[in-house]
Amino acid sequence: MSTGVDRRAVRFTGAALPWRVLLRLFAAATLVVQLGGCAVWERMTGLFGEENVNPPAELPEIAPTLRVQVLWRREVGQGVEQDYTRLMPLVLGDTVYAAGARGKVAALDARSGAPRWEVKLDVQTNAGVNGGENLVAIGTSEGEVIALDPVTGEEHWRRTLTSEVMAISREVDETVIVRTNDGWVWALDARSGEQRWSTRRMPPPLSLRGQSRPRIALDRVVVGFDDGKLAAFSLPDGVKLWQATVAVPEGRSEVERLVDVDGQIRVRDGVVYAAAYHGRVVAVSLAEGRILWAREIGSHAGLDADDLWIYVTDDQDQVWALDGETGASLWKQDKLEYRRLSAPAVVGEYVVAGDFEGYLHWMDKTDGHFVARVEVDGEGILSPPVVVDGRLYVQGRGGIVAALAVGGETPQSP
Repeated sequence: MSTGVDRRAVRFTGAALPWRVLLRLFAAATLVVQLGGCAVWERMTGLFGEENVNPPAELPEIAPTLRVQVLWRREVGQGVEQDYTRLMPLVLGDTVYAAGARGKVAALDARSGAPRWEVKLDVQTNAGVNGGENLVAIGTSEGEVIALDPVTGEEHWRRTLTSEVMAISREVDETVIVRTNDGWVWALDARSGEQRWSTRRMPPPLSLRGQSRPRIALDRVVVGFDDGKLAAFSLPDGVKLWQATVAVPEGRSEVERLVDVDGQIRVRDGVVYAAAYHGRVVAVSLAEGRILWAREIGSHAGLDADDLWIYVTDDQDQVWALDGETGASLWKQDKLEYRRLSAPAVVGEYVVAGDFEGYLHWMDKTDGHFVARVEVDGEGILSPPVVVDGRLYVQGRGGIVAALAVGGETPQSP
């Protein structure tokens, strides 16, 4: 098991810590317990010092064989800076919705990036953008879910929950699923914000910052929890249908025992694919929660899938391709170690992951070799890219949203 935690969760080796660092760890862990829920690991980086952080690999030299165009690039407000906050664009039809870290929400033309509307809310954005036909939703550090009209940006409703909002699902059957930092899962009416049901799983005293977005498929809500569990709930009433173990906490220290299922989860053809930090990548039957296969590959970023293969960024920022039916290894790209990669995204015949310097690394999905590299946001890329109709949309930590395409598309003028 890897015991290191990189900058997004302060990487160190417990056995090698001097007594001064142990005292700092104790103080930091005490503070986290007092605050409750997910630890804001990145704000603790200075407690440990850079000597305990694994140095990122240098950018590998590549011979580009793929033409990738940046079709447009827009700033959508203040970036997340050093916060470990995964803000992602939402693409609905011909519109891209995105939010800055300090409450600006914008609707952009998907072809050109031209603004259609923008609103400025006096909030700190923690989650979003997500939603669907009836709303564009963000979550705040004050525990609010704010729903805006997709066409006009007008505020429809806002609902205050019990703790800071960490993740919001897509809208399905006029319902959105919201996760808060204190372990609650909420089902809210997309039109009114009224609560339909809620359930809670108590988080461990120490956990990584962030939570995975709930996935809704076949009237089931799939949620990954901070204690290494994956569960499915009935969308109409919240009844728990099954629970599976992605990882079991092991090790002597609380850091070694971190097993959060915080990364991107995918559901394809009746199978749920998920991964846990310090744990495993698993394939689970959506119908009954039976584990079909498991691999000892830990991941905090998460994964993506196509019709045949699974692609995952592991705890050391190596990218793996696994057989979707068996979990067997197909290839591994290890030239980006500790570059704090996002979860991969599949774009046609390629796999793309962002890194801490703002580069998107394009890999051939047949064997993982590099075919292109594009810089998008110098502040870095934390959130996985979003792929719709062959286009890739990505949001950087500096508040930049960009659209990219492979080949000869012509960039559109705003």
